[in-house]
Amino acid sequence: MAASGRRAGRHPRARVTLTGMPVPSRVLKEEVDDTIDHHAATLGHWPALAEVEVRWRGSFGYLTALIAQDGPDERVPLCRIEYLGDHDEWGFAIHDAATDAYTPALLHTGAPTGRPTDAFDTAALVHLADYTA
Repeated sequence: MAASGRRAGRHPRARVTLTGMPVPSRVLKEEVDDTIDHHAATLGHWPALAEVEVRWRGSFGYLTALIAQDGPDERVPLCRIEYLGDHDEWGFAIHDAATDAYTPALLHTGAPTGRPTDAFDTAALVHLADYTA
């Protein structure tokens, strides 16, 4: 057991909001941030992609691509992930630029839920097509 009294490699139990929605722990949020950014960088499909930023609000993480260019980076909203209580199964909604809203959608795997990296891959295929190598 780890010093904190939990098993090593396990995430602390998620908090639950008053509405019953689970909220990921700070540690899990940091892990998701790092995993998505590393995953995006190692793919090499988008050389202009400087970083993937994740903003958190409750059980939702909002992924935004930062595209390097002359002057300030361009910000491209990608998708929203929703923590469902399991660190391997997250809800997915794609960003719709026409309405500036998020629409529930299937991942590129054909499933309605999956890992955060699946959410990035799906949204990147849609929103970063103009930034491919």
